[in-house]
Amino acid sequence: MKKIANIVSDNTINVSEIFNVVKTMDEIQHGLPTLIVGLDLADKYYPDFDITDICLAPNVYWTFKKTQKRDKHTEDLNFFINKVYTSMLKGVTYYFVDLIQNQSKTLKRVIKKIREFKHITTYINGEMIYIYSDNLIFGIDLKLARYIGMNVDKLITKIKSISTVFLTDDEILIEYKKNLEEMEFQARYIPYLVSIINE
Repeated sequence: MKKIANIVSDNTINVSEIFNVVKTMDEIQHGLPTLIVGLDLADKYYPDFDITDICLAPNVYWTFKKTQKRDKHTEDLNFFINKVYTSMLKGVTYYFVDLIQNQSKTLKRVIKKIREFKHITTYINGEMIYIYSDNLIFGIDLKLARYIGMNVDKLITKIKSISTVFLTDDEILIEYKKNLEEMEFQARYIPYLVSIINE
C-alpha cells in the first residue's frame, strides 16, 4: 500500500493506514510530508527548533504529544492531515460532465478522453458516477442522464466494462470512508484515493 505522509511518534496515533506511522526518523519514507509527535522527538531530531513554529524544515512539522498538550496536538494533527490531502489533491482536476449544458462536441471529447485512459477507477456514489485516471476525475449525474432519456443501466455497464476497478457505495471500506471524512466528504476523490493506495 502506498503511503502519503509520515508520522513519527513513540505513542499510538489513530490515523488512516495510508499514513506511514513510525517510531523513528530512520523509518520514514523520504520525499513525503512528515509530522514529528512529541517535544522530545522534535528536540532529538531538530535540537535548535523554534517551539512556537510548527514547521521544522521544508515539509517537516511537529506537534506535542496528546499527554503534553491535548488541544494543540489535535489541532496540529488535523492541520497536518488536511495539508497532506490538500497538497495531494492539487494535481487532480475534477470535471462535471453536464449532459444538458455541455455541447455535443465537448461530450465527444470527454468520451474520447475516457477511452484513452489506461487504468480507470470508477466509483458510484448514490446518483453520481466518478471516473478517474491520469489525474482527471469526470463526474456524471445519473439522475440527469435518466432525465434526458439515457439508458443508465447500459451506461453503467459500459463504464464498468472499461474500468480496471469499479466500486459502489457498498464496496467502499470503512477505511476509505475515514479518508473521505478527512477530505471533507468529497466523494468524487474516492476513485483517486483507491488508485493511489493500490499502486
